[in-house]
Amino acid sequence: MSSVNSPVIQVVIDPVFVQQLAEAEMKRLMQEYGPGTWWDFKRLEQETCRKRDWLLSNILLNPKYRKEMETIGNNCDGGRWMFKGAAMQRFLDEHFHDLNQP
Repeated sequence: MSSVNSPVIQVVIDPVFVQQLAEAEMKRLMQEYGPGTWWDFKRLEQETCRKRDWLLSNILLNPKYRKEMETIGNNCDGGRWMFKGAAMQRFLDEHFHDLNQP
């Protein structure tokens, strides 16, 4: 085959458009996956990849973390667990190794 008859395709990329697209996607991702102001139990499960029973016994009702949980969450007051997103994220980061030992 000869390349003489092959069409040439030229792609022009507008850097301003690419930057705007990237910023819009980052904003969307931060809203969807960012720390958030408040987390519910479902969000805590998603963030930790752990189920309800594990979270209750190892973190939320664990006497070792009781004082911290009193400042981070509502202790299911009103029938629904709620947590301060940024504070819970800090707690999980700080205790990652303790919580993930076999």
